[in-house]
Amino acid sequence: PAALGALPEPVLPTLTQAYGLVVAGVGGTGVITIGQLLGMAGHIDGKGIITQDAAGLAQKGGATWSHVLIANHQDEIRTTRVSMAAADLIIGCDPIVSASKETTLRMRAGRTHVALNSNSTPTAAFVKNGNWQNPAEKCVAEITAQVGIDGVGSFDADTLAKQLLGDTIYVNPMILGYAWQKGWVPLRRESLVRAIELNDV
Repeated sequence: PAALGALPEPVLPTLTQAYGLVVAGVGGTGVITIGQLLGMAGHIDGKGIITQDAAGLAQKGGATWSHVLIANHQDEIRTTRVSMAAADLIIGCDPIVSASKETTLRMRAGRTHVALNSNSTPTAAFVKNGNWQNPAEKCVAEITAQVGIDGVGSFDADTLAKQLLGDTIYVNPMILGYAWQKGWVPLRRESLVRAIELNDV
């Protein structure tokens, strides 16, 4: 928005091989939607693209991942999921899922960037244990230890989304936008905006 002033255009990653993104979050909050938006934006940009979604035990409220691979040409992509230690970007919509083994195995210091929501959704343990403590801060620390301080950007996306847009359902696209502003998403802004318009979600 004009009120925020003009932000400088980030330098987008140069693709020399398939670029691996993992969207990690809780089912029902739009994790799969972000994967679909990235896929559509990749098509608009004329890139090679593969997306694959992986839900946990429950689609709603369970851990969910969307794997996205982007390359200059389709034949440069030789897998359907981001391999171990091969993520270039983790879009961490929930810190607990982002710090889980399924996600951290794909991280590598010096390669992986993590755009992270520092506010987590309470787990089922909250129902059984009245003394349950939300481990969000510990998760952020574990992820930072895994990829290094320069590889992580985190903020309370839940609070910001609610304040600015009136609903926490906007957390995931907000984190995608944050990652793009950091220069961690190899797609043009115009393509991402057009993908949102076309997907109509």
